Amino acid sequence: MNKFKKTLTCGLVVLLMVLGFVACDDEFSTVGDEIIENNNFTTALFVDSQVRAYNKRLGPVQANGLPVYQLGKNVDPVYGTTYSSLTIQASLVSGTENPEFGDKSQEEEDADLTDTEEMETVTEVWLNIPYFSSSSVNDEGETEVEVDSLYGNIEQTFNLNVQELTYFLRAFDEEGDPQVFFSNEDFSMQVGETLYQNPDFMIDQEQVEIPETDIDGGIVFDENGNPVIAQTLSPRIRVELDKDFFQERIIDNEGSIDLSNNNVFRAGDLFKGLHITAANAEALMLLDIENANIEINYIYQKVNTQGNTDPSDDTVESEKASFTLSLSTANVVNTLNTPTFTQNVEANENNLFLKGGEGSMTVIELFGPDTDNNGVADQLEEIRENGWIINDANLVFYVNTNIQVDGAEDPQRIYLYNMKDNIPLADYTVDQTTNPTAPSLSKAVHGGILELDDDDKPLRYKIRLTEHLNNVIRNDADNVKLGLVVTSDIRIINNGEIETGTTDDDFVPAASITNPFGTVLHGSTTASPEDKRLKLEIFYTISETN
Repeated sequence: MNKFKKTLTCGLVVLLMVLGFVACDDEFSTVGDEIIENNNFTTALFVDSQVRAYNKRLGPVQANGLPVYQLGKNVDPVYGTTYSSLTIQASLVSGTENPEFGDKSQEEEDADLTDTEEMETVTEVWLNIPYFSSSSVNDEGETEVEVDSLYGNIEQTFNLNVQELTYFLRAFDEEGDPQVFFSNEDFSMQVGETLYQNPDFMIDQEQVEIPETDIDGGIVFDENGNPVIAQTLSPRIRVELDKDFFQERIIDNEGSIDLSNNNVFRAGDLFKGLHITAANAEALMLLDIENANIEINYIYQKVNTQGNTDPSDDTVESEKASFTLSLSTANVVNTLNTPTFTQNVEANENNLFLKGGEGSMTVIELFGPDTDNNGVADQLEEIRENGWIINDANLVFYVNTNIQVDGAEDPQRIYLYNMKDNIPLADYTVDQTTNPTAPSLSKAVHGGILELDDDDKPLRYKIRLTEHLNNVIRNDADNVKLGLVVTSDIRIINNGEIETGTTDDDFVPAASITNPFGTVLHGSTTASPEDKRLKLEIFYTISETN
């Protein structure tokens, strides 16, 4: 037992830790699940846990059903350049199946003996894909909006190309399971008409003000000569699509079976969706597809009865209306390509390579080998026999600044999870802390948030796994392999498939797929400096009677 004891030098903190205080680093920690009934105990720090950490290269990963999607180009000085494009299936908005354009259905128009046709005519079509942004009100009462999902050279113009998708993105595979599309899918040859192209497109981070227009499309001005603003939208990609295309494919098909419901519409030939690329971009955009749509504005001829039943004084007037197609309720596929990521990250365990998307993750095994083949690691078996109560336990990962060079966009957070069951650790579950200003940085006690040094340079990530180890040591829970990945949002814990996965590792957290960034951490081998080496720190209490 003595080889597991390294008595703390924290003075009075020893007693405070037994009473439930936070260990020597002033952080919150949990106390073991047993009450010590006498004073014959020792509190100690153990840093000699055997930890093996090694890399796993991720090939193509699931690219649909994600919480966030990317468009553009991301340059990483370690992992190279990633190019991303979007393929989006269009849908009828809920409640608009079998739509009526204007006031009457096509059947009613056909049955009308007055020969008055509504003559629905498309005036403009807008593609809307918002950036992620937040707003606040300043001291002057003005609304300030900040876009927080743009990276790279956002001042550089690029060629934004929006094309008609001609490929059916089916919802289910041959076995009836949800269809999975992977990040190496290439839809560049499954396109039809070009609906928008601008070789000089520039990202605009300002709110979009939509002026009010009259029936002829002219802008309406107030008494001071200023445009009347009908609507203010958050910063976004907002471009005008080919109106003749949507006149022919959507509006002119009023009453068609192809618009009768979403199943028929998605499988039909009217309009399957969009394929969007950002050639020559020097920036990366993370897009809020959940609120993306296509807005079709049109006018139609409306009969004004003058409020009576006498048709002799009826007049026909133009009326404005709109119809919306959803871009978020069916399949969206993010094609990702990083041709310059050629490092053999599995060659050794000296460094840990974490990269989102088609990147790399780390597998961690605690407590060393099981030499007697009884199903329990030897070191863990000895700890269990000694009856440790875990007060605090942390894995501390230091950024290897010799490889992760200045200028790299380090992920703000990394995520540790139970790799056997693809679920969060118990410490994640019990941590109810929230961050109202940055919700993705909630669960701060569990940790994994990037810490900076005195020069504001990336230093380390610290992850608490106290509850997990108490379950392993005190409750004989399985000492499972742990997976370590970058994450875009700690609240997102669902998983995506790996195309080349095996029965043991078919999945990776979806929040890692959507995070475009990477980092390099020191491993647990002697190749790393002692003070930067990956260690499992365990603060524990043990009764002297053991």
